[in-house]
Amino acid sequence: MSAGWPFEDMHVHSTFSDGAATLEQNIERAIELGMTRLTCVDHVRRDTDWLPEFVSAVEPWRGHRQIEVLCGIEAKILTLEGDLDLPGDTSGVDRIYVADHQMPGPDGPIHPREVAAALVAGEASANRVVGELVDATAAGVARDERSVIAHLFSILPKLGLDESAVSTESIDALADCTARVGARIEIDERWRCPGPRVVRPFLQRGVEVLASTDSHRLETLGQFAFVRSTFDSLGVGPSPPGDDA
Repeated sequence: MSAGWPFEDMHVHSTFSDGAATLEQNIERAIELGMTRLTCVDHVRRDTDWLPEFVSAVEPWRGHRQIEVLCGIEAKILTLEGDLDLPGDTSGVDRIYVADHQMPGPDGPIHPREVAAALVAGEASANRVVGELVDATAAGVARDERSVIAHLFSILPKLGLDESAVSTESIDALADCTARVGARIEIDERWRCPGPRVVRPFLQRGVEVLASTDSHRLETLGQFAFVRSTFDSLGVGPSPPGDDA
């Protein structure tokens, strides 16, 4: 499965949000690299008003003879109940990337600095914080079968933690939820996560695992090191697309 890299990049940003290249430039670069799949992904918030324009920009590339192009949006988890920072109408979007940009809280997102300080002061425990993050992620994923778990646990180093703080039971529960919904998870090159221990339970449950650079520049599109080594250590490659891809 690992022959012919890079054959997909399922998380690439454009000038619609914080990327340096246009959507068209990203797609053209992917074609130059010989890719067969690409997901155009840009950051949204509840007040984002350009989503219809973004969907329309992807539309002409659908059905391209050389590459399958999908339309994705990335939204942070806001609350412990899994509310996402999404505009009300997501028509035409193929994938919704559920991201831990901040720590979900009871009333809204909390900056990682505040959580890190609470952990150092003993005002919060790592078990509680990690448990709430996993539960909120699961709740966000369960809202839509189009969900992709984006750069899972990328927030942990900002809190002074790492993936070893996440119990096997928590990972299994999140993998169960993802499989039940029919959602997906990515391995993210930019944030170098999640690692093999986290990914394995998802693979075991038949969850589609995507190769993503989370690229914001043309130079990094399709450039895999961590992602490829993670797949190789698991003895597999990126999951083949399902019938609905």
